[in-house]
Amino acid sequence: MRLNKKFLPAILFCGVVALSSCEKSEQDIAQPDFEQGMISQIMADSAEVTSYAFAGKQLSQINHYDKESGELESFDRFERDGKGKLIKTSTHAGGNHALLSEQSFTYNTDGLLTKSKMVYYNGSKVEYTGYATYSYDAQNKLEKKSVFEGEEQEKATPKSYTTYSVLPNGNYTQEEQYVIDDKGEEKLFSVSTYSYDNSINPFHEFAEPGTASSPNNLIAATTVVSGSNKTYEYAYAYTYDERGYPLTQTVNTPTGKREVFTYVYSN
Repeated sequence: MRLNKKFLPAILFCGVVALSSCEKSEQDIAQPDFEQGMISQIMADSAEVTSYAFAGKQLSQINHYDKESGELESFDRFERDGKGKLIKTSTHAGGNHALLSEQSFTYNTDGLLTKSKMVYYNGSKVEYTGYATYSYDAQNKLEKKSVFEGEEQEKATPKSYTTYSVLPNGNYTQEEQYVIDDKGEEKLFSVSTYSYDNSINPFHEFAEPGTASSPNNLIAATTVVSGSNKTYEYAYAYTYDERGYPLTQTVNTPTGKREVFTYVYSN
């Protein structure tokens, strides 16, 4: 479950989730423990919209709150193997804790993600299944992600794929997304380009496997939709602490809307 190029937290990190068991109480979910020096909250207009919990230095849970009411909208959890490798993520509704989606991960002998399976639920029923495969360049940087609809490989339908360009410093500078129609013909859908500052991206260390996460913070993103006159441009500006970590992020959207987010770190 990858974050779209939206601005919360617009630093190319895909949130995943919790080592906590399903038996945890709602209070545990809403008020997780924090590892010292790690990001703990994102605020928007003085309202908490996201909080993070860690088990040691490993991300254990993300909570998402309604900006206006402050209510818990949803929360993400993860499961790891004995070596700390992420093997499963799940998203739950905030109110009744209903399971909304699950994603499982498979790795090769080099520890690189090769496949992720996705299941989305509507109540107790499975609404959608799919999977993605991943390939890498010689430096083990993500090079291509292919998405398929369906569970079984021989019956699955290819839906899209994305190719990535990355700099030697690890920052991803371009994505090309292709869609595949019912006849199996592919077509370029969009091209996105990115630029970065030279400071530390606080989300990079615990980015979800298979995500084009960059070590620095996004300062500009432009997406051009193929075959149309549509271009979407986002601009991001930051203030930083003495460590070089962002304290605030100001986002200017294609519609001219301006939003300010504040990053809070544990003491």
